[in-house]
Amino acid sequence: MQVKTLSPLGERVFVKVLEAEPTTVGGILLPTSAQKRPTQGEVVNVGGAKAIKSGDRVIYSKYAGTEIELQGDAYVILKEEDVIGILPGGDDITKLQPLQDRILIEVAQAAGKTAGGLLLTEEAKEKPTMGKVVAVGSGREEKDGEVVKPAVTVGSTVLYQKFSGTEYEGKDDKQYIVVRDTDILASVA
Repeated sequence: MQVKTLSPLGERVFVKVLEAEPTTVGGILLPTSAQKRPTQGEVVNVGGAKAIKSGDRVIYSKYAGTEIELQGDAYVILKEEDVIGILPGGDDITKLQPLQDRILIEVAQAAGKTAGGLLLTEEAKEKPTMGKVVAVGSGREEKDGEVVKPAVTVGSTVLYQKFSGTEYEGKDDKQYIVVRDTDILASVA
């Protein structure tokens, strides 16, 4: 059976996956096995999704959705809740518009040396779980239709759960993470 188009049902979106980068920033050709699986694409068709429209460039959870190949191109069908956010105008993660209860955080720099003054290698540095809020989603919709807004605001410094969220590297070589509101442990002053 030859499928030419697909119309998602329910609160789902049909996304054309962006191609994996075949080379490193320095120009080294990567074998297919070493290329990062892309987790962003352009929305082709929308079912009953409310916050996303056709043409939006979105990023989504790494293990979300059902992958499909149509006419030689890679696509994925996602639930609206698996879409992390809308990324207008390219690859700059700092421009991300998080969806629902998601929060974009600029991760604090890891300590470069011990209390005794010893320098640490990148592998030895403890991964920080604190950072500055860059963008906040509109909130999570409850079953009764009420929207529960995240408890933090842009500019806040927060402590978040270890091993939560999805990590990204910005064009400015800074580290970013997108977490859900429930993964925020505390606001730090």
